Amino acid sequence: MNPRSPSRPLALIAIALIAGLALVASACSSSGSSSATFQGKDIVVSNVWARESAGAADTGAVYLTIENTSGTADKLFSASVPQAFAKSASIHETVTSDGTTATTMGAGSSSMMSMKEVASVTIPANGSVTFEPGGYHIMLIGLVAPLKDGQKFDLNLGFLNGGVVKVTANVKAS
Repeated sequence: MNPRSPSRPLALIAIALIAGLALVASACSSSGSSSATFQGKDIVVSNVWARESAGAADTGAVYLTIENTSGTADKLFSASVPQAFAKSASIHETVTSDGTTATTMGAGSSSMMSMKEVASVTIPANGSVTFEPGGYHIMLIGLVAPLKDGQKFDLNLGFLNGGVVKVTANVKAS
C-alpha cells in the first residue's frame, strides 16, 4: 500500500472546498452590486446608486428605481441615513424656473434648473418610478466625508403602505 494514497483524496477535497468558496465569494460580491434588489411589503427597490462627490462637496444624490407590486398606490414619504454618515436625507425633484420638471421640460428650453424638496412621491399601483439625474432623487445633506467610488452606505426609505425598506447604495465614479 502506498503511504501517499490518502493524500490524494485530501487534495481533491481541498480543491473542491476552494472552488466552493470561490463560488460563494462571487455570489456575495454580486449581491452588493447596483443590480441588487431590496424588498419590503409590496415594494421592490433596485439599482440604488450615488455619484462620487466632486471634490470636498458635503452633499450628494442617490438614484434608484421603486416598483410597487400591489394593486394600491403607495407613497415614498421619507428617507434617512445614519447620522454618522450624513446629517440628513430628503426627497428632491429637479425643476425648472418656469415650474416644469426637468423630465417634462421641452427641448431647447432655456429655463434654469434647480432642486426642491418634495413631501412625497406617489408610486402607482402595479407601477414604478425611477429616480434619476435630472428628476427625482434622494438628497444627502451634510456628508461627513465626500462620497468615493466603490463605497457603500445604508439608506432607509419610508413608505405609507410598504413600511420601511432598508437599501444599500453603491457609489460610482461619474
